[in-house]
Amino acid sequence: MKCKQLKQIFFSLLFSLTMTVSLYAGNNGAVTPETALNAYLNNDDTSFKWEVHDQTQAEGLTAYRLILTSQTWRNIPWQHELIVLVPKELNYHDALLFITGGSVKEGYPNLHKWDDKLIQSMGQMATTNQAIVAIIWQVPNQPLYDDLTEDALISFTLHNYQNDQDFTWPLLFPMTKSAIKAMDAIQEFSRQQLSFGVKQFVVSGASKRGWTTWLTGASDQRVKAIGPMVIDVLNMPVNVDYHKVAWGDYSIQIEDYVRLGIAQQVNTPRGSDLVNMIDPYAYRKNLSIPKMLFIGTNDEYWPVDAVKNYIDSIPGQNMICYTPNAGHGLGDKKTALTTLSAFFGMAARNQPYPINDYSISTTAQGASLKVLANADLLEEVILWTTSSSDRDFRDEQWSSSSLGQKAKSEIQLDIPFPETGYKAFYVDLKYKAPYGGSYTQSTRMFVTDNKALLLQRGQ
Repeated sequence: MKCKQLKQIFFSLLFSLTMTVSLYAGNNGAVTPETALNAYLNNDDTSFKWEVHDQTQAEGLTAYRLILTSQTWRNIPWQHELIVLVPKELNYHDALLFITGGSVKEGYPNLHKWDDKLIQSMGQMATTNQAIVAIIWQVPNQPLYDDLTEDALISFTLHNYQNDQDFTWPLLFPMTKSAIKAMDAIQEFSRQQLSFGVKQFVVSGASKRGWTTWLTGASDQRVKAIGPMVIDVLNMPVNVDYHKVAWGDYSIQIEDYVRLGIAQQVNTPRGSDLVNMIDPYAYRKNLSIPKMLFIGTNDEYWPVDAVKNYIDSIPGQNMICYTPNAGHGLGDKKTALTTLSAFFGMAARNQPYPINDYSISTTAQGASLKVLANADLLEEVILWTTSSSDRDFRDEQWSSSSLGQKAKSEIQLDIPFPETGYKAFYVDLKYKAPYGGSYTQSTRMFVTDNKALLLQRGQ
């Protein structure tokens, strides 16, 4: 009898252990690289809260500073400065969210002065468009892990994921959640403090925050349109290797990723899981919303025509605004911010964006580019070109040629091949903005050698 009882206890414990292991494996198996971002965004974290810190009056608007706790990531609470700019003439229910960096000290955000240039620029955008504009800072919260910041911090977290397969490691996940929780806070604040409803968002940000912009747009249905800046690396398995094709080596600007072997692994089984987690191209089925991509022609991070490796495969309307003779910082930012303001204004007003249609072919002497345009809005057509002895255009000077063509619906251009070396070119269309003034929208970048256009992906 005693032996029988011991057997029953043994098999009961064995069954319980088996079920526990099975459930553990099942729960962990439910999260895959393809679902890891969504799983993180929808975890059971209850840290979200916000409070109004202070406010100030400026010409034509009221500026509010909120302190936002977006989440707790790996036992670290993330706090942000969230600036909400409310114009006196508030006529549209969509808002612009601009994601940017910054730092924290002992977990609390380092706050910005009200005369900060970005706050001033975004305030003007709010009054111009008669809509709320907000800025979330400290994305990511940094420094972390022995004073790591920016790419060093992101690459550190990606490397840790590769070491232990913990799906919560990639820093892009909490960065994306920061933006999503900022939208939550803006909607709650507007409803409670302003008795005003914010319905949808245009989201923008630069570099790592441009990366975050893409992922936010793919993850939240409140996002109406996105304006990612200087993150010309989608379709990472092709675009990371494209550095070596175009330049012979990786950009020094991505050294943090190279040093940890991340860049070298994008086309390996070890790297593919990471790509499926953090490459916006992997989420392209969820990215049919309108997009305005902002790129500097001399960006030191990416080959000049890297956009060819992904733009035609992403659904929806994919527009571009190049800033000529500007690097990763987009120069004085005037070109980019003017176009972002117009892009936001059209979204808020539910106005259709101008035609974004062009085609290119090769002739015996060069390239033939046909561009379609909205004649009633078109003010000028500008061809931008530069030449180089090799495919590295980072230090080259761009020259413009105004083609006139005002009020034309179709523009035909013939661009001759260079006698030697390489040529890069694109066309700017200067359009009337919805609120007056003008902005530019570009064709994609093209590169040619002395015989042919270099159109193939990765080549």
